[in-house]
Amino acid sequence: MHIPFARKYRPRFFGEVVGQETPVRILQNAVKNDRVSHAYLFAGPRGVGKTTLARILAKALNCKNPKDGEPCGECENCREIEKGSFPDLIEMDAASNRGIDDIRSVREAVNYTPIKGKTKVYIIDEAHMLTKEAFNALLKTLEEPPLRTVFILCTTEYEKIIPTILSRCQRIILSRVPDDKIVSYLRMICQRENINCPEEVLKMIAHVSDGCLRDAASLLDQVSVIPDKELDINSAEELLGIISLERVHQFMALLLDSKVDEAIEFLRDIYRRGFNLTRFWEVLEEEVRNLILCKSLKDPKKVLEDTSICEKFKDADLTRLLYLENLISRGRLEARSRPPIRAYELAVIKTILIKEIISIEEALRTSPGRTEKEETIIDKLRHTLSPVAFKALEEAKREERNSETVFILDEETYDAFRSEFEKVKTAFGGGVDFKVIKKKEKMKRSSTSLFGS
Repeated sequence: MHIPFARKYRPRFFGEVVGQETPVRILQNAVKNDRVSHAYLFAGPRGVGKTTLARILAKALNCKNPKDGEPCGECENCREIEKGSFPDLIEMDAASNRGIDDIRSVREAVNYTPIKGKTKVYIIDEAHMLTKEAFNALLKTLEEPPLRTVFILCTTEYEKIIPTILSRCQRIILSRVPDDKIVSYLRMICQRENINCPEEVLKMIAHVSDGCLRDAASLLDQVSVIPDKELDINSAEELLGIISLERVHQFMALLLDSKVDEAIEFLRDIYRRGFNLTRFWEVLEEEVRNLILCKSLKDPKKVLEDTSICEKFKDADLTRLLYLENLISRGRLEARSRPPIRAYELAVIKTILIKEIISIEEALRTSPGRTEKEETIIDKLRHTLSPVAFKALEEAKREERNSETVFILDEETYDAFRSEFEKVKTAFGGGVDFKVIKKKEKMKRSSTSLFGS
């Protein structure tokens, strides 16, 4: 019988856990140094290894031949835990056993010493589903459990755990698994299963799994039914009902070029083929946001895991991108009250105006009366200031005074970007200065404020 990849390749040791280096190090050292807490709370997104880590910890605590905090995986206790037949490992699903009576039965059983192992371990999955009364019934047991007893609460909704429970547990926070580590994990499965899966398919699966290793393994399991000769990005898209990032980027390019006819045809094609339009639109919105971050930040690699989109759309104008993001966001909101295809088509039609949008720099460049000196200063400022501070100076009035270009700003705008403007004065060596209009003078003299009057 076929065993799903998510179960077959579930980590059995701390060293096999993917993307959770800090939690693994904490737990392994705790076992090795005999510093295991009486109660843990494992919190994090779905499918990142909370229950898996809890079971490995239970094995490490009951293993007959542990080494450096790792269970051996071969002794009788380890094998029984892996089979789910170990009497001293009690797993409880709080989603279906959430009442006070269920917790009372736990309180009664917890007083008995371990039957076979060294430590009795209680794993309470989806702990946030417990009722308030059940939580209160668990409080005293969590605070002072019997010797050789460990509680592990697992939850995907950390904020729903009441403070009195949190204060009695050692908290271990698990994070989403990065795409590159998911790809490496999927590549390992492909090698062991002799699956010839293209790299682009693995990257697509990693992206749509949203940091969830279990989902990624399940999607690969689904794709593996396609014969090797036919397995490509198109067949994977058809089977999984998802659109690759490459196709999303093609659609973005059509929108930025105001190719409305082609974009509408693209949208209707994926609709006819049964793809999830809402999910496609969410990915589109995410990619436009990523591109805006690339265009706005000095070092986008600090906030973006993958910055390849920056190179693909290096000529895209920030003003047009902001307009496009607004259209996409409104389309998503309107799709809640009407069929999504209609809302998204209307948003696509509105992109016909994108080609008519020109940036502030272009408007200034084509405006009459710009001297060569002004143009040189504006070009230098564009590379010196942040986008918002640069916009403030572009919109400000200015005058020439003793070979200096003087920008006239109101006090509020100047104070908002004081540090940047001071650096500009230093960088231009006296060629640029600022005249600040005090609040009392605003009624007498008009100036441009980034924040309004």
